[in-house]
Amino acid sequence: MYDGQEFLRDNRWCLSRRALLTGAGAVGAASLLSACGTGDSPAGQATATAGAVLAQTADVPVGGGTVTSGVLVVQPEAGTFRAYDATCPHQGVRVGAPRDGVITCPAHKSTFAVADGARLDGPAPKGLTEIPITVDGTTITRA
Repeated sequence: MYDGQEFLRDNRWCLSRRALLTGAGAVGAASLLSACGTGDSPAGQATATAGAVLAQTADVPVGGGTVTSGVLVVQPEAGTFRAYDATCPHQGVRVGAPRDGVITCPAHKSTFAVADGARLDGPAPKGLTEIPITVDGTTITRA
C-alpha cells in the first residue's frame, strides 16, 4: 500500500537532487564566465618592467612571436621586432603567438595585425597596446 509519507520522502529526494544539479550547473557557469574577466585574471596586464629581458632574437620567428611576462614579442619581418601587451583589450584574456601574420585572442576571436597590433576583426574595441623595446645584439629588453 502507498502512503502519503512515502510520496513526500520520494518527492523531497527528487527536489534535492534537482537542486544539487542546478547548483552544480550554476557553479560551472560562474566558473566559465569568470574566465572572461576584465583583466584581473592570471593573464592580466604585462608584468615585465623596464630593463627586463623579454626574449632572444633567435626565439622570435619571422612572422611569429612569443609571449613572456604578459608581453607579446613579434618579428613581422626579418630583423624588425615589436612588442605588445598580450592582454586583449576586449576582456583581458591573454592573446597567443601569431599565426600567418595574425594575432588571435582565444576567448572571442578578436584578431590583430602583427605589423602594428591594429585590430583587424572581432569584439575588441581597439588594437593591442605597443610596448617600447630595445634590441641590443641578440637580446630584446623592455625599454
